[in-house]
Amino acid sequence: MQHIRAFPALLLAGGLMLAVNVQAKLVKLEISKREVIADGMSFGAAGPYEKLTGRAWFEVDPILDRNKTVFDLDRAPLNAKGRVEFSADMVILKPVEMALGAKTLFFEVNNRGRKISFGRMHDTASDANMNNPMAPRDFGNGFLMKRGYVIAWVGWGADIAPGDNRLTVDFPIALENGRPVTERVLTEFSDRNFNGGKPSSLPLSGGSAFKSFPAVSTDKKQAQADLYVLSSDSPSPPGPDMPRGEAVADDQWAFADCPDGWPGKPSTDHICLKDGFRNDRNYHLIYRATGSPVMGLGYVTTRDFVSFLRNDEKDAAGNANPVFGIKTTLCQGISSSGMYLRDYLYQGFNVDEQERQVCEGMHIHVAGAQKLYLNYRFAQPNAFTQQHRERYVPDTNFPRQYAVRINPFSRVPDGILKRPKTDAKIIHTDTSNEYWQFRASLTGASEGGTMDFNESSKVRRYLLAGLQHGGFKHDAPNHGIGDKQCEQLTNATHPGPLLRALVVVLDDWVKKNVAPPETRVPRIADRTLVAPADLKLPKIPGLTFEGLYNGSGDRDFGPRVKANSGVIDLLIPQTRATHKVLVPQVDAIGNDMAGIRHPFVDVPVATLLGWNTRTKEFGGPDLCDLLGSTIALPKTRADAQAKGDPRPSLEELYGSHEAYVAKVAEAAKKLQAERLLLPEDVDMVVREAQASDILR
Repeated sequence: MQHIRAFPALLLAGGLMLAVNVQAKLVKLEISKREVIADGMSFGAAGPYEKLTGRAWFEVDPILDRNKTVFDLDRAPLNAKGRVEFSADMVILKPVEMALGAKTLFFEVNNRGRKISFGRMHDTASDANMNNPMAPRDFGNGFLMKRGYVIAWVGWGADIAPGDNRLTVDFPIALENGRPVTERVLTEFSDRNFNGGKPSSLPLSGGSAFKSFPAVSTDKKQAQADLYVLSSDSPSPPGPDMPRGEAVADDQWAFADCPDGWPGKPSTDHICLKDGFRNDRNYHLIYRATGSPVMGLGYVTTRDFVSFLRNDEKDAAGNANPVFGIKTTLCQGISSSGMYLRDYLYQGFNVDEQERQVCEGMHIHVAGAQKLYLNYRFAQPNAFTQQHRERYVPDTNFPRQYAVRINPFSRVPDGILKRPKTDAKIIHTDTSNEYWQFRASLTGASEGGTMDFNESSKVRRYLLAGLQHGGFKHDAPNHGIGDKQCEQLTNATHPGPLLRALVVVLDDWVKKNVAPPETRVPRIADRTLVAPADLKLPKIPGLTFEGLYNGSGDRDFGPRVKANSGVIDLLIPQTRATHKVLVPQVDAIGNDMAGIRHPFVDVPVATLLGWNTRTKEFGGPDLCDLLGSTIALPKTRADAQAKGDPRPSLEELYGSHEAYVAKVAEAAKKLQAERLLLPEDVDMVVREAQASDILR
């Protein structure tokens, strides 16, 4: 009888505990604006859409194990309930009539506060207003909306400054004895920040779209500040080490804002360089900074926002969930946001406080083998490493693969996917560029470059052969920054048709358990994945190829760094082990042999490379950022011979315009049969081939 009498009390206690847990997540969804978009046009069977703009308010209990992963959460101020409070901007696009939708949430991890999926998935033009989409042209072909998806975004980057409809957050500052913590940090300035000019002054963040970590003083001694200059972050031959630059004399720079030249006005948020910044130089500023937000809360905003939209009818304040009834959650991250998702999975944020899976399917695009520099004190999620710059970023330390394997240093098994009940099903896509710049070979091959690894059953990886990292459908090839940064014209082949097909594949995999096409990437076993020195690139006139790539290795960032989290003490990291980075082998044209070949890669009129070379003014012959190359094929054999070009001519390959179009149609229909191109995109690709002037 005593046990029976105790049972209601246990139920009451359990109910109270449940109430605590329910509140320890998204507590209020505030909608400040509701607007019908695209002039009320219908998006297929889903009908008209509306845009909801507002803010999400969160609370988390820092004592719960699920939240302790957030670095410095124990240094955040607490409210009266003993919880950490924070908030983030949010935007939702939904069918006006939810009953007409697909009950599927498509959540995009925003990129630096910006919405970029439409540029890839919708073929939206670069001059459209994708960050505040309202007009019909802002939504391009409307692909995701025609599928009836609810599309949503929430802020996560505490470094994002307000403006231009960027999604921002309000996170607490990490404190020690009631005062903001301070650390020495490294930040870099390069042509990425100069826009082709020669500025004399920059924010310490590098640009006005990002918040700076202020120096503790404008006095360089008090700030323990040093400035170094170097021609490239990458050694030659490439490797994981980072060269040390030359010290800049104290009388040549200052903590100051000097847009009109030296000496300017003292500022803890700016740097002034007396003779201005050069496009062929990188600058490393090391100084003691203050005011570090608890950056890892950027993973919690996604976790609790998506979980709320998926599961809860109302928030803790009683506000209705505007999209209640969602049955499936698909999450997408592109570039740095794809690195975010890799780390989000690794650090255990794809399960909420009620042990519910958050994202059921993920599309991770152009992240390579890298994770994000986020769950750190004084994190810099805007920085991303490539062969020429920002190689101080912690990004490729173990694990790099999705499947669990033994860490060679700790001898403990580890992997990005190690929580079978809540790990998402993943479509991971890389272009050729990520093999050169983001070490994509390490997602599936051994660090010594000797063997291919087995893939996790929850992952399919695809190389989008012969494509560059990004770009917009309607943009013409150019030469990078100021149209003078890169030696070759950039690669304008757009991935949209392939990405759309793979999102449908992911949807079918999650909802119907229809297995996707097998992983399609270059492999060591069939010699389609090789060392850059073994690339069989044709000797194309005017093309500079030095075999450069972004070197990689396991690196030591100091004793306070563990599992891609912590405090970096070794600002110039020390190499523990070197990785052998491999790249896709190419055919006689110079195009990648393996992977999914877009019809315009499979039926080429140009050599389409995922990499490009910098001009001398911008630090050549280093690789030219994340840009690829387009090098037109000669029209006739006589043209080829006159230029000394070993590649086949268009006439030799096709003979006539009609034959060229027929080959494009054949390649497109083959991809359709493999579920890698949608019927409407087959038609689009063939129309574009027909409209071209090839052999007319």
